[in-house]
Amino acid sequence: MESALRYELVQVIPELKGNIYPTNAPEGAKGPYLVYTRINTRRLKTFEGYTGNQELSYMFSIMAKRYADMKSMRDKVEQALLSLPKKYIGADNSIFVEDIDINNVTEQYEHELKVNRGIIDFTIYF
Repeated sequence: MESALRYELVQVIPELKGNIYPTNAPEGAKGPYLVYTRINTRRLKTFEGYTGNQELSYMFSIMAKRYADMKSMRDKVEQALLSLPKKYIGADNSIFVEDIDINNVTEQYEHELKVNRGIIDFTIYF
């Protein structure tokens, strides 16, 4: 799923190419960039067993020095996510996204890094 999400984001937001990182960004990363973390995994099950469908929750952190840059990029990423339901995604179109829930959108300032962080917490169903 991660590679499919990265692929789709870069297709609609080309400035993220080379600026999407799992769990944390390398030291000296230039913004805006996106860091993602999977925060929950749920495999769906019926009386017959697991169905092969999943619900994955992610936290996307959009990082930028300037607040306006972070907010603009966060809005683009949110719109990209909202466009995914009922579509096949990924370089090979192998994953069908049934739905997406945006659980929360927040922001904060990271004093140690001196960057603004826009956070999108979402669940993707596939």
